[in-house]
Amino acid sequence: MIKESTIENFLSFEREHACNSIEVEGIPIWSLYRYEIHNAIKRDTVGRVDGQQTAFQKKELFTMLKNACRPFTYKNVDVLFVCDGARNKNIETGYFENIYFDELAKKYNSVILEHPVNHGHKEPNGMDNVFYTDRVAFKTNVAVKLSKKFNTPRRRRYEAEIREKFTDIFAAIKNEFGPDLLDEMVEAMTDRMYYFVITKDYCAKILDKAQPKLIMELCYYSMESFAMSALGKERGIPTAEYAHGFAFPTHTPMQFNPEERISVLPDYELIYSHSQDNIVHLPDNIPLVTVGFPFFEREREKYKAKYPRDEKTICFISTLAEGEQISKIASELADRIGDEYHIIYKLHPHEFSYYKERFPWLVNDKLEVIDNTDNHIFKYLAESKLCVGTRTASIWEAIGFGCETVLLNFGDTAINMRYFIEEKNVPLVDNVDELISLIKNDGAGKVEPDGMFEPESFNKICEFINKIINRQ
Repeated sequence: MIKESTIENFLSFEREHACNSIEVEGIPIWSLYRYEIHNAIKRDTVGRVDGQQTAFQKKELFTMLKNACRPFTYKNVDVLFVCDGARNKNIETGYFENIYFDELAKKYNSVILEHPVNHGHKEPNGMDNVFYTDRVAFKTNVAVKLSKKFNTPRRRRYEAEIREKFTDIFAAIKNEFGPDLLDEMVEAMTDRMYYFVITKDYCAKILDKAQPKLIMELCYYSMESFAMSALGKERGIPTAEYAHGFAFPTHTPMQFNPEERISVLPDYELIYSHSQDNIVHLPDNIPLVTVGFPFFEREREKYKAKYPRDEKTICFISTLAEGEQISKIASELADRIGDEYHIIYKLHPHEFSYYKERFPWLVNDKLEVIDNTDNHIFKYLAESKLCVGTRTASIWEAIGFGCETVLLNFGDTAINMRYFIEEKNVPLVDNVDELISLIKNDGAGKVEPDGMFEPESFNKICEFINKIINRQ
């Protein structure tokens, strides 16, 4: 009997077949690719995946080559930060800021390693200790392309060893979950071998010069973070991932069997609040450290002071997966009570370009559709009494702003937002009638805002960093 591709069944499969213990040339290749493997299983069964990367274009590779010529000159730092180039424009300063690491990087003797995001970087960033890692991005992409074009001996060796180690594994996946992924995954895991080996060699040279006392990663499952975690264990350098958002119970990278021991994972996991304690399940040798989110703490006070709450404002948060269903509820609600309430529909940025064609019902005089990034989402959360959404980290932010909350029973919301539904009594509704009833009868979920983000967050992160760097 074919099993569902749930995270529970995937973890059971990993345990039964000891997948994370399988190595190819000393590299835990399953661990490096498990997110994509589970995504592929879900793609071919339930039709949903969590994310895909786009290929590099030629002009982007040339830009990366230009950035790659810059030498690394940072020596004997206390903290080495590893992240991608995702930056938000600060309207007040005009700089694009890394909302997770910039303020910490200013406080400590440190350097930020910034991998290109969407194949580039946002400037100006107002920092003097940011180093672009375009060299390794360029080198890995070229190496993979050439290995495929010329079917190099190394590629043939990787492919043969992966096929030997994993043929039975993917046969078992086909038997248990349905999809036949062997050929696709052998090719992809071969690519991943190239990415990891080249990236680890590059990162080793960085560490030779930087000699950090602590490595802080923003996303442990980026290639540079994988490499730094492995190198940290080899060299005795502590590594810690700082969460770049809230985890969900079905998000594969944050779910492991407790007994796993994996060399490419960080030593510590820094999270925003204790609301994540029973949601994040890393191996039990990786402690969770609750530190909060300084950017949110700072911006919340600013936006709440500038944009007072309106008791008649309702904010819908769209998502890519459930946007059509959410938008229909919002439009119908606007038709029925839009004369009495101010109803905001905050689109996902990827929906900006197509919502009028795909969701024509959003063209509604009683509905304010936010289809630009002129204002941060925090503006709308500050103004709103009620936030309505599905599986999105914005629900944590909305509650942090003091919004009442209602969840829509679309997609996997019932599973991924179980914490709020079962522990915080946030209502889950199926239709607009139920939503209106909650609005009219003051029945929306009321959750303590301060429980969503640990207070005094900047000090708590600094306490963690100081404890590590001062013990050596």
